[in-house]
Amino acid sequence: MRVDLHVDTLWRLEEKGGGLYPRRDELQIDAPRCRAGAVRLLCTAVFTEDLNPDPWGHCNRLLDVRDRLHESGEEPFQMVTDPVELATLPVGVTGMLATIENATCLDGNLSRIEDLHRRGVRILGVTWNGANSLGQGVMQDDHEGLTPFGKEAIGLAIELGWAIDVSHLNREGVIDVCDSGAPVIATHSNVREIHDHPRNLTDDLIEMIGSCGGMVGVNLYPPFLGPKDQAITLETVTRHVLHLLEILGEDQVGLGTDLDGIDQTPQGFRDHRDLDSLAERLHQSGIPRSAVDKVLGAGFIRWWESWTG
Repeated sequence: MRVDLHVDTLWRLEEKGGGLYPRRDELQIDAPRCRAGAVRLLCTAVFTEDLNPDPWGHCNRLLDVRDRLHESGEEPFQMVTDPVELATLPVGVTGMLATIENATCLDGNLSRIEDLHRRGVRILGVTWNGANSLGQGVMQDDHEGLTPFGKEAIGLAIELGWAIDVSHLNREGVIDVCDSGAPVIATHSNVREIHDHPRNLTDDLIEMIGSCGGMVGVNLYPPFLGPKDQAITLETVTRHVLHLLEILGEDQVGLGTDLDGIDQTPQGFRDHRDLDSLAERLHQSGIPRSAVDKVLGAGFIRWWESWTG
């Protein structure tokens, strides 16, 4: 069962209009490509840029886009909120699990978390690159942890049964989330030991995420995978996966492509049509096929089941 832990397709659809069936050549994700890649679940980010003048309105407009896909009757996509709902989807239908990318949409209002819960959100990404009322992103980092409101918000999200996404969050914030007792995931983050980029996780943070039972999804954006003067290929992606597997083990590593949020991909990977090529490259590197299956989605499903009870 294949899962993409982070895509920005709702953001693109809100901008461009229309749906994902039969084809959307100007996007990186559509129904035929999900089918070709055997993608069973997309974690569809409700992404709001830091300087958006109406973050709450924008957040809800993206969820409206998701609802239109869900309700159209013509799109092979279905909103899901837990693994049981995903398991009941017909063959050929891809589930969509809503995640927040940048909780600036909360704007200091805890009740909005409950509103988002009613709309199907189940993963909270604390920040984008900048700072907000919850904490600091890696590009606006004064080395402070979660704010008091951020701790309150995460506490309520935990009560509602959400996981917390620490991609984009600064080091001190990641530590605070790991200490909170939340199910912790970095949906689209890479390894700083391999490529020294602020968006990538240091080994000690990866170990901390692992020690609290969390997951890390490898991001396929080339600038996060390696330097500009090197060819970024499936071999580069494999290096990040192998490093994460060494620290976390095969049950806690996934794939968060960032498709529809990126303008380039590694050589040899156009989109979900090339998941088989990625799987084969991972296997050729010495990873057993059973572990490759976990990285491409089965591991996330088991992890999801573990925190949804």
